[in-house]
Amino acid sequence: MLLGGTGDREAALLLYLSTYLGRPVLDSASRPVGKVLDLVARLNGEFPLIVGLRVRTSARDRLDVDWSDVRAFETSQVILAKGANEIQPFVLGDRDVLLARNVMDKQIVDLEGRRLIRVQDIQLSRTGTRLRVIGVDVSTSALLRRLRLRRTADRVARRHPPDSVPWSDVDLGSWKDPNVRLRVARSGIRRLHPSDLAEIASELPADEGLELLETLEEEVAADTLEEMTPENAVRMLEALGPERAAHMLERMSPDDAADLLQDLDREEADALLAQMAPDESGEIRALLAYEEESAGGLMTTEFFAVEPKVTCQTAIDALRHRQPDEEHAYHVYVMDDGGHLVGEVSLYELVLADPEVLVQSVMHEDPISVRVDDGEEEVVEAITKYNLLAVPVVDEEDHLLGIITVDDVIDLVRPQSPTARRFLG
Repeated sequence: MLLGGTGDREAALLLYLSTYLGRPVLDSASRPVGKVLDLVARLNGEFPLIVGLRVRTSARDRLDVDWSDVRAFETSQVILAKGANEIQPFVLGDRDVLLARNVMDKQIVDLEGRRLIRVQDIQLSRTGTRLRVIGVDVSTSALLRRLRLRRTADRVARRHPPDSVPWSDVDLGSWKDPNVRLRVARSGIRRLHPSDLAEIASELPADEGLELLETLEEEVAADTLEEMTPENAVRMLEALGPERAAHMLERMSPDDAADLLQDLDREEADALLAQMAPDESGEIRALLAYEEESAGGLMTTEFFAVEPKVTCQTAIDALRHRQPDEEHAYHVYVMDDGGHLVGEVSLYELVLADPEVLVQSVMHEDPISVRVDDGEEEVVEAITKYNLLAVPVVDEEDHLLGIITVDDVIDLVRPQSPTARRFLG
């Protein structure tokens, strides 16, 4: 099979799928057969071979042609090795993928930029008489090339070398789904922060977002769910199914789990709580009893507290037994025998203190706190006015019930939040 006698110079150049789409296809007698609709790549090896050609015939039918029946493949035209009536239809196998249909215009996860980018074109290369897929082009010049603005595309490419992803770095996944988004190998996904993962998962259909969560460790998956918007978190929770959703809720912070359950129907929330471990569901039920926009509805019950008459070393030893990934130990809170909040001490102060000194001698008495029924505005004001990383929540008798962390307040003051809109008028 001869591919047009292009020579070594053209063999060294990159070729692009978009350049060939729509080009005329002729049979061995130079009679029109149709136009190039797509190329078929077989997903074997690091850089797949092109094994077939899909043609839109003059009669508007589709004809799949085996690559062995292609005599010349050029940017101007494609010439077949047989007459139109002699072509036997090529049957796609399980490992064959239509590049224009299943890869072009799909989304790919950019691990460096931590965002979703669109596949604008497919990079090809000649290997002897064959074509191979070597990468996907995500550059602006590729888009211009597809719009037939070739000269402009070339100028842009000279100024800004095209961005591409080697095919070996692409995990095509379930490519037969017409809505599939491409993504780089899943091992790279795990390097992203939960906030970035949440943004990516939210852009995907529910089944693909669920597939992404399943590649993560349980704690990271729970953190990712916490970072999603309520609408997307609910969508993902429903996709998980009751048993797995309940397990995921157990891994989340109680306040975030309670917030998420607030967005479900009461019956659905109760069903999930019934499948959770009693200790976990008990904490969440307690939080659900508070108004969603109150301090009680915002607080988490995960905090670290000691009695005033223990030594600083005893407090540090107790802290070492906490979960290593717990994020709420900015301060150590001090409670008396009745559970009343009587003081607080920062971790920094605790570590620098004489190990044998009692906590009550280094703690700050009468710490800033909010009442459990205070509204969002009071919470935001307390944390922002006093530059707190967390504010304790107490009842009318000063019993310590929980804390509200600064990250929860950041969520409240984002421009799209109702609280922020009230502040801004």
